Amino acid sequence: MNLHDPEKLKQVMIWIGVANQLNTTRFNQLMAEYNLPLPQFTMLNHFRRDPHQGRTITQLASAFQANQPAITKTVQHLIQKGYLEVQVSKEDKRVKYHYITKAGLDAHKQAIALILPDAQLIFAEWSSEEVDSLHKSLFRLKNWLDDHRDTLESNNCEV
Repeated sequence: MNLHDPEKLKQVMIWIGVANQLNTTRFNQLMAEYNLPLPQFTMLNHFRRDPHQGRTITQLASAFQANQPAITKTVQHLIQKGYLEVQVSKEDKRVKYHYITKAGLDAHKQAIALILPDAQLIFAEWSSEEVDSLHKSLFRLKNWLDDHRDTLESNNCEV
């Protein structure tokens, strides 16, 4: 096991939280006139990866690690906007699958087009190597968190 400086690890975790909050606020400000808050964008982003795959509320709740009422609320907003559609399962009429629509794909594409210039501004003073390093590190962090999403391990570190 690799032991790192606890103070530095604490700062990293705090800074990730702060960056997340600042980025969320910035994103929501950029999307305000398009009425696409971050939770709705991330839902469209999830569907965008495989537009032909339907997903149930239970599957979405698992993927987003959120409760079903919160997912249902976000999905309902996207359905009202025409960005998602619902299809009842042919095998089991109790099961409903949600699919992204062309309007949802277009809204996602438009959101990306709006946030890209802001991303260019945010990283304007970063070198390509710094952006590449951050990209690699965040990808590694995302994968570790995704691989360990259902486990909360403690190594009994002193705080």
